[in-house]
Amino acid sequence: MRSYECGIVFYPSLGDDGIKAQMAKYAQIIGGEGGELTRVETWGKRKLAYEIDHQTEGHYFFYKFRGNNQILNELGRQLRIDESVLRHLIVKDELAKGDELKVELEGLEAVASGPKEGN
Repeated sequence: MRSYECGIVFYPSLGDDGIKAQMAKYAQIIGGEGGELTRVETWGKRKLAYEIDHQTEGHYFFYKFRGNNQILNELGRQLRIDESVLRHLIVKDELAKGDELKVELEGLEAVASGPKEGN
């Protein structure tokens, strides 16, 4: 499974209950398809860089997860048809890959050096 990050911007008119329901919905989609949700970040209501659909603010959320193509397809489909989503983006999390590589390399160094033999 690969690591991904999903950024979602919801319409500002969505209330607190609506936001909680949406967050739970997308967490359930990721977990329900066999994915592993590793992190959820809530940035709250922020000003947009440019106006979208006559909106100048949005609620920002980021999910980091591990999954396969089935999860990406279903998550992307749900995000496209959801009317409360202003914008979304799903990308591979290259930093997570780098962290895994770093741990792997450290493990190899420990194996390569091995125990010191006495003379």
